Amino acid sequence: MDIREFQNHLWQLLRAISQGLDGPVGTVAQSHGITTTQMRLLMEVQHRGEATVGELSQALGSAPGNSSAMCKALERKGLVSRDRSPEDERIVLISLTSQGTGVLQLIEEELSSKFNPVLQEYSSDDFAQIIGGMEKLKEVVTSLHQAFETAQIRR
Repeated sequence: MDIREFQNHLWQLLRAISQGLDGPVGTVAQSHGITTTQMRLLMEVQHRGEATVGELSQALGSAPGNSSAMCKALERKGLVSRDRSPEDERIVLISLTSQGTGVLQLIEEELSSKFNPVLQEYSSDDFAQIIGGMEKLKEVVTSLHQAFETAQIRR
């Protein structure tokens, strides 16, 4: 398979996966007053405990200005707090509020109640195969990225 075929097939699959998840997940997130991207940001903060805007923008693959604006919007909703780092006041640390934790818990419960009956139809082997394929895809994409970076340096 050449790169063009691979790229076209990959884009089609990623688009289908994204649309398949964004529809139901977006609907649930919006019912709690946030967007899917805001929900992803909240989940990243929950996973890390606290994070800088730079760390969040990198994790979400967004511009720092967009992540900063999103954090400010979530702060206005009472879902995150923005505090200066005691070590370096130039750094703003984002953490979840109890209200933010509660919203994520409600979203998780709602998604679980909708998705678990469907997911139970698949075996552990099915999930292992999906994860294995995704890990292999990550390996291929990382190799492509490294080859691109190496070619750029040689210029």
